[in-house]
Amino acid sequence: MSNYALRIPNSLFDYAKQCAEDESVSMNQFFVMAIAEKVSALKTAAYFEERAGRADVSRAREILKKVRDVPPLPEDEPAPAHVAREPKAGYGIRKKPAAAGARKVRVHKGR
Repeated sequence: MSNYALRIPNSLFDYAKQCAEDESVSMNQFFVMAIAEKVSALKTAAYFEERAGRADVSRAREILKKVRDVPPLPEDEPAPAHVAREPKAGYGIRKKPAAAGARKVRVHKGR
């Protein structure tokens, strides 16, 4: 295990502290999970960039020409845009009831 002194703006620290409390994890665990998520995202992006560099577009087009032109099965159709899906709990995510008087914060991700 390694140690690293981290300088964080007070506002970001306060928000991270609140997030850790909301997730019922220590600040250390919260920071480790946040770093792990970022490293994973960077490694994933690098993998797909490398993989895309090996792609053979003409070969892919040949393969796609073999696909029959039939409509998708009903279960293969995408859900209508107005149907909201409940996010699944992931690593370190614990669902717990909101405290009395707690404010709900909604985070909207870009499309």
